[in-house]
Amino acid sequence: MNQKMTLAQHEELKALLLTRRHDLQAQIQQNQENLTPPSADEGAVLQRNVAREVNQALTDLDATDVVRIDRALEKMADGSYGVCGECGCTIPFERLKIEPQTQHCVACKSRWEKTHPAH
Repeated sequence: MNQKMTLAQHEELKALLLTRRHDLQAQIQQNQENLTPPSADEGAVLQRNVAREVNQALTDLDATDVVRIDRALEKMADGSYGVCGECGCTIPFERLKIEPQTQHCVACKSRWEKTHPAH
């Protein structure tokens, strides 16, 4: 556990991670149900295909977030949670509260985003 983080803060972040994980898994389940093949009388083929692609993309994003949450929970268990994976600094509680699955401090994340612009 991050030395500057209190036990109460640690437990708060763990609860946030577990809640987000549960919500994402429910969303993935819903998206997978939406991906089931539509019946022949369900509107235009193009519209169905676009909807399926969107649901698949959302499922992929949610699955990636679940992996990040699982990694954060593993780090909590081994005591390395709350440390930037890039520079090794302590990630502030306020940042972790906003994005508890983060692996980087704001400076390292900003630097990464500048070199890897969204497409």
